[in-house]
Amino acid sequence: MNTIPQYHTLMLPLLKVLGAGGEMTIKQMRDAVSELLGLSTEVLGERLPSGTQTTFENRMGWARTYLFKAGLIERPRRATYVVSQSGKELLLNPPEAIGVDFLRSYSKFNDFVSTPRIGKEEQIELVDGDDELTPEEQIEKGVKRIRSELQDEVLYRVKSLPPEGFEQLVLRLLVGMGYGGSMADVQGVARGADGGVDGVVNQDHLGLDRIYIQAKRWEGSVGRPVIQGFVGALAGVGASKGVIMITSTFAQPALDFARNLTDRRVVLVDGKSMAELMIKHRIGVSIKQELIIQRIDEDFFMDLEG
Repeated sequence: MNTIPQYHTLMLPLLKVLGAGGEMTIKQMRDAVSELLGLSTEVLGERLPSGTQTTFENRMGWARTYLFKAGLIERPRRATYVVSQSGKELLLNPPEAIGVDFLRSYSKFNDFVSTPRIGKEEQIELVDGDDELTPEEQIEKGVKRIRSELQDEVLYRVKSLPPEGFEQLVLRLLVGMGYGGSMADVQGVARGADGGVDGVVNQDHLGLDRIYIQAKRWEGSVGRPVIQGFVGALAGVGASKGVIMITSTFAQPALDFARNLTDRRVVLVDGKSMAELMIKHRIGVSIKQELIIQRIDEDFFMDLEG
């Protein structure tokens, strides 16, 4: 199998391996289900977009949680599970699949998903209409959408800046990324005197190591001649490093030319990448809300259990 099944698709295989194996640890269950489904090492290594957990581990966790809350499996001791009597009865005549709708036939599961967690007005339904995704995946999907919309809005605002404002933004972004200690280490270049250079970032306070910047609000695709002109400007000031930031895109010949330079290093940053960097380094954006997801601290309880 080349893809990881959705969490609800993992419920029946999980119940079956538990039914055949008796008591099993979380790791034993993961290994047994992955072997049963023929999941490759590459697939098992796939991680959530946040990078905090593998996708398989996350989906197995929610499959296990829902089976447990429905009373189909039990936890005789910490991190160890076994099929319950209800689970054994189900395995005598198993369905083709176990999903959320199927679990709703168990009163324990209905109690779990409908119990108010905060208050009657703020009741949390843990299983919503998007049953293909685990709660963490739903959150990450929502965050990704919000981030994409913010990226579009940031780029729109950047394109609306006057030329001088855009050049200042680029310099502030580079400082925010850690190039130069502060705005005191960057400087703009007088228009017309640069030959294609709009700003300079001093990598050290003495200015011995410098990065030269070209910042342009372009609408169309930027081609190779622009990159060649900038490389010529770098040669004119004896520089070896430069960055070109634009609000549009680079044509493939431009990308190839910059990639194949041997005596100088020129980094090309298009509009989409610049918006991503602004969000990452919090330039021109502010935090509206932070979400903290907590989990049980197994070591804490192990110490108390002796």
